[in-house]
Amino acid sequence: MSEGAPELELLFCVVKDYRQRDMILEGFLELGITGATIVDAHGMAQVLGKDVPIFAGLSSLFPRGSSDSSLIFSVLDKRKRDDVIRLIEDVLGNFDVPGSGILFTVAVAHVRGLAQEIR
Repeated sequence: MSEGAPELELLFCVVKDYRQRDMILEGFLELGITGATIVDAHGMAQVLGKDVPIFAGLSSLFPRGSSDSSLIFSVLDKRKRDDVIRLIEDVLGNFDVPGSGILFTVAVAHVRGLAQEIR
């Protein structure tokens, strides 16, 4: 990153419902965030309950254990972080309920390949 470039963060968010995922991505565009990557994700409870027979009976202990999830990640200007978190919580609710998802950011020390406006 060049001198005077914005501080960047990498946002990770697990979304359980594709409609909510699409609402978040539309909100990103409204906030001027034009790049994100979406990956199909399977939580630990989903994998253990489905693929490991000894744990199959435990699947009822995990909320929403049968649905697949999406992982959204995006490098964003740190100044947009609070707006992005507010957007995501408006769509998903807060993350106080176990199994409702996860959201976090980490600082980005170096990046290449992003649009000029974010570097």
